[in-house]
Amino acid sequence: MADLNYRLTFKGAASPTLRSAFANCQLEADDGVTMVRCTPKALNRVIAQIQDLGLELLDVHLVADPDPVEPT
Repeated sequence: MADLNYRLTFKGAASPTLRSAFANCQLEADDGVTMVRCTPKALNRVIAQIQDLGLELLDVHLVADPDPVEPT
């Protein structure tokens, strides 16, 4: 069965430095946005990090993820 995780999208392509702020999550950048995959347990922390860094949160989705995300 697929794991349920969250996929958050924020504006801009994450630099290596910015990626380090989300070290416990999976990131991918495409077309000027960055997508972060995290566990439900990490959702509030990831949203707070995005806000603290002054990034523009575009979208949050609950997704059935066939590739498990490491718990944080």
